Amino acid sequence: MSIETNKRVITGFFTALSSGDGPGAIKLLHKDVAWTIIGDTPVSKTFDGARAFEHELMGEVVKKINPDVGIKMDVIELIAEGDKVVARVKGSVEGKYGPYNNTYCHVFTVRDGLIVENFEHMDTVLVERALYGRKLIETETH
Repeated sequence: MSIETNKRVITGFFTALSSGDGPGAIKLLHKDVAWTIIGDTPVSKTFDGARAFEHELMGEVVKKINPDVGIKMDVIELIAEGDKVVARVKGSVEGKYGPYNNTYCHVFTVRDGLIVENFEHMDTVLVERALYGRKLIETETH
């Protein structure tokens, strides 16, 4: 597949997520996708397979957000070479414990039009605070 095709796969994935089309997003994952979330949060691990991504990761996230507001993921930039696509993405979500507007850097591997691997980097303190209600650091008030 071409670099431009690989970029379209990634754009399509985030467009589907943002429009509430979970099945459309899942269709772009290889059945054996390895989706790794970096860090030390309740969702930081490797989700092995599209089914694990759908049920374990997205199932957990849906419990921690306001589903009426949904998930909005804006692709800011795509950088690609060969089968790798790096996506800088800005998310807007209403978390159970406050705004969850995270910034992500995803490192995808795309083969034959499907996502086969992803390493997801983000603000993990925001995950803990907005989704799980854990205050890990004190914020200064002036």
